[in-house]
Amino acid sequence: MTRHTHGLRSWMLQRISAVYLGSFLVYFAARLLLGQPLTAAAWHAWITHPVMRMASAGFILALLTHAWVGMRSIILDYITPIGLRLVLLTLVGLVLGGCGLWALQLLMVTPV
Repeated sequence: MTRHTHGLRSWMLQRISAVYLGSFLVYFAARLLLGQPLTAAAWHAWITHPVMRMASAGFILALLTHAWVGMRSIILDYITPIGLRLVLLTLVGLVLGGCGLWALQLLMVTPV
């Protein structure tokens, strides 16, 4: 695989994740602003609905993908020593992976 093809795949992942993130945030804001006043029980029922849980999990995964592609591009563009690149990419991957696991665990453990 050429470097150009890999860059195109990263570019597409960044754009697709951005579209999902934007769409989800617009839906979420519209639901909060245009919906009926939410009580704690109604909020909990909406957030814990299986469709909303799946949409939220998709949001988390899209956010992590978007962040990874962006940070990877920054590191590859501006950090020239290969060893430092490897260390930074590893740290970014571990931090994003840990944040993703934490967020998905919180999302899935919330009682219905």
